[in-house]
Amino acid sequence: MLLSEVTDRIEGKLIRDGAFQTLEYCTGRLEIPFLTFMGNAKFINHISPFANCVLCSEELVEALPDTIEGVFVTKSPKEAFQSIHNRLKDDSRYKPPVKENRIGADCTISMKANIAPMGVTIGDRVIIEDNVTIYENVTIGDDCIIRSGAVIGGKAFTFARTESDGILPMEDLGRVVLGNQVEVFSLSHIARGILPTDTTYIGDSVKIDALVHIGHGAVIGERTLIAACAIIAGNVSIGADSWVGINATISNRIRVGRKARVSLGSVVTKDVKDGQTVTGNFAIDHTDFIGNLKTMLAKEKN
Repeated sequence: MLLSEVTDRIEGKLIRDGAFQTLEYCTGRLEIPFLTFMGNAKFINHISPFANCVLCSEELVEALPDTIEGVFVTKSPKEAFQSIHNRLKDDSRYKPPVKENRIGADCTISMKANIAPMGVTIGDRVIIEDNVTIYENVTIGDDCIIRSGAVIGGKAFTFARTESDGILPMEDLGRVVLGNQVEVFSLSHIARGILPTDTTYIGDSVKIDALVHIGHGAVIGERTLIAACAIIAGNVSIGADSWVGINATISNRIRVGRKARVSLGSVVTKDVKDGQTVTGNFAIDHTDFIGNLKTMLAKEKN
């Protein structure tokens, strides 16, 4: 696709034309030429070398790397990006094909479950309980259990504020993939990816307690345990064998390492290292948190 082709109804100015295959966020790891947007100069040094076309504001044009082929200037790059995505939602060059449903052997699926008529793949020996909803573009591996009322592949929470003070939603074109032996407890929600290349991925043997929300594009490593009422925001990555405690919140695009622990009630706003335990709001290393707490209690006694 050409940048000039997709911006013909977008308010702004084409500086130079370029070709791309799909859309992606500027720091994405996709290794094909893509169109992205740039609304903040702090991302300039982190832009992917595969970003071939950019929607940006006037003041950022000169700072763009030489690898950028196509440039379109607009007052609201994010709004333009989402508008182009929504416009391309039915374009076969952009939208992935939707396949017929496939259900494996020896599955137990409640008659009260609601499964999309297309785009769902279910492995062998899967148990799906009452009032589960499974949307299009969901793949569930072998030996999974989806408990009552869980929602797999629901709408992602992605909006842009427009120049006219409106709010622009973004269509969901990505996927949800559950590995083998995943268990999702009652009333939990796993949001679908947004861009065609986005996958919300739940690794093998992950256990997700009740009332957990996992945002679009999140990646949860194998054997991770997520306790009740945890909130995992969009594009979070959690390494294998980790623990997320009750009522914990992990902010957008945070990276949590392998065998890490997020204590109950923690609000995580910075990356967590392999093997690290974090505690508090905002979360810090658990040892530092306990040290600060002891110091505070000692001052109160005095």
